[in-house]
Amino acid sequence: MIVPFSAQILQALIKVKPNISAEDYHRLFLNMGRNDTIAQHLKVITKEPHVAGTPENFATADYVLSTFQNSGLDAHYTDYEVLLTYPLSRSLSLTLPQGEVIQLKLKEQEIESDPSTKNVKVIPTFHAYSPSADISAEVVFVNYGTEEDYSTLRDMGLDAKGAIVIAKYGRIFRGDIVDIAAGAGAVGVIVYSDPQDFGGNRTQGYYPDSRWLPPSGVQRGSIFEEIGDPLTPGWPSLPDSERLSVDDPRTKLPTIPSIPISAEDATTIMKSLDGPVAPTEWHGALDLPAYRLGRGPSILNLHYKSNHTITPIRDVFGLIKGSEEPDRYVLLGNHRDAWTFGAGDPNGGTATLLEISQRLGKLLKQGWQPKRSILLCNWDAEEYALIGSTEWVEQNYDLLFSSAVAYLNVDVAVMGPGFTLQSTPQLDDFIQDIAKEVEDPDNPGNTIYESWASSSPDSHPTINRLGGKGSDYAPFVQHAGIAGTDFSFGKDFPPYHSLYDDFMWMEKYGDPLFHRHVALGAMWGLTALKLADEKVLPFNYATYADNLQLYVDTLEAQLRSADAPPFVSTSPLLKSIAELRKAALQIKKKAEELEALEDGSAELRSLNDHLVMAERAFTDADGLPGSPWYKHLVYGPSKINKYGTTAFPGISDLVALVTGDEANHSGDGWADVQHQIWRVSRAISRVALVIHGELS
Repeated sequence: MIVPFSAQILQALIKVKPNISAEDYHRLFLNMGRNDTIAQHLKVITKEPHVAGTPENFATADYVLSTFQNSGLDAHYTDYEVLLTYPLSRSLSLTLPQGEVIQLKLKEQEIESDPSTKNVKVIPTFHAYSPSADISAEVVFVNYGTEEDYSTLRDMGLDAKGAIVIAKYGRIFRGDIVDIAAGAGAVGVIVYSDPQDFGGNRTQGYYPDSRWLPPSGVQRGSIFEEIGDPLTPGWPSLPDSERLSVDDPRTKLPTIPSIPISAEDATTIMKSLDGPVAPTEWHGALDLPAYRLGRGPSILNLHYKSNHTITPIRDVFGLIKGSEEPDRYVLLGNHRDAWTFGAGDPNGGTATLLEISQRLGKLLKQGWQPKRSILLCNWDAEEYALIGSTEWVEQNYDLLFSSAVAYLNVDVAVMGPGFTLQSTPQLDDFIQDIAKEVEDPDNPGNTIYESWASSSPDSHPTINRLGGKGSDYAPFVQHAGIAGTDFSFGKDFPPYHSLYDDFMWMEKYGDPLFHRHVALGAMWGLTALKLADEKVLPFNYATYADNLQLYVDTLEAQLRSADAPPFVSTSPLLKSIAELRKAALQIKKKAEELEALEDGSAELRSLNDHLVMAERAFTDADGLPGSPWYKHLVYGPSKINKYGTTAFPGISDLVALVTGDEANHSGDGWADVQHQIWRVSRAISRVALVIHGELS
């Protein structure tokens, strides 16, 4: 049962009991949420489009900074100079066999009732970091552009060599669509949002009459495969930093051009295709007699000119110093830059972060101070390559390694109903307990936990992991080994990165009453408060061991399916997981014994340090094979989908390589797989040793 708790009750408590508990302040925080405040912040931030590096985005930085300052936080900003790209010119035309040329629109339709859609400052539709090019070629349809899709094409006697491929958004990261196409010999890529995935299957209407993406809507986005500034891989982009040249292969910038287009323009291209009919499961909801594969016979003419430029960006911070452990930090983060107005991605999160800062400011005025420091972080240039957060993590890596308790991320705060969570496993139980204290905005009388659990197949909350490069948690978890979470409401977001991601869409469809934003702020803020104030950090590594066992079970099935040789064994993993499970039980017992100690005792601090540092031990200095920046050996992105989380990525990618269509099935490849098993095993054993807390 959730009991309301007001400032008046707190004042009465202070009079009779001056030393009120942290829990009383936490309950007050929960009841301070203001939907009107969040809505007002969002309206201000989304008034203008604000792509990273533009004056409009620096204006949003000023707004965040002033809100932090007015809330009573110690606010400051940090600037970096990074490589960003902007479109200078672009065009797409189709030359039909009889010589007729059709010019495609490459423009999103204005909506009379939505003034934001008429804003002339909206950046044209483009893919960041696409190289400039002028190319003409026949077109091949490649479904979602996955490796499996190209395998299907080969089985049908087709390929993409020398062609411009057209692919649907939806299954993998757009940068992987381009990278896989380049590997298949394509000379260019067109990507569109099929109505089956983003337009309600053409049966439910479109924005502004429904939540679905209009036929002219286009998803902008970056196609850079890596994380951080391309010119400073692994070190921060300070004004006087060493920089690679743009044409240095170490930047790993895309090698073939790509342009995003609308379903409307895609229909024109797809209607011009001849060749075999695509497999039934490849068909979407474009208004076509059939989805054909090509190639041709029409010729697509793609022109794109980009401005690659070193540009300043700005991260903004608000700090509340801890009273007992000021050198231990709980971090809350959200990015601010957007491809257009960003009401969903990301500024619902920004508005909620600002409202949290105001709640915390009110608690400070009531006499509260956290035991550990709380740092609110507002990142820039996330949309390009998680740049603002990555440069800051790289600059502060050693300090964060020793002082960061956890990083709590929110990107797209609200898309619709239904709470969703991604986290590192030691936080699972803790977040579920938080969810039992917050009311579900869509089911009054129920907690978020009750609704979350009931929506899952096994009546137990579904929790995803943080292995992809989808948001700013990546540098914290995958590079620095810091425990993390990512909160959101909703599961799909039709106007993603389009002209229509604006305040009106959010007010009509995403969260009309802004109650979901308030609930998300309660989850996000209360998680931070408890991590800052709890005597013993609520990290449960037994849950981590349980998840690791599940990953081993999956790996063993994968190895059996691949007919791996007998010397490939998961025994080292099983042994190290048993060590971790034993250490987790021991530290849990020790934590219970130390609960009676006074706050600030050396034993408590030591115990908490072991709990925090254990996550770091999952990292390895050499990183993943071929991707040394990614240092976490348990969670990372898949090589063929940077948005997807892979458990044991170094092992899984090598198994895929050894067993792939063009693989070398020699024993040497399997020996590499076994080596990666040993690497992960050693990391898990290191975690167990850190938790155990004694030298071997």
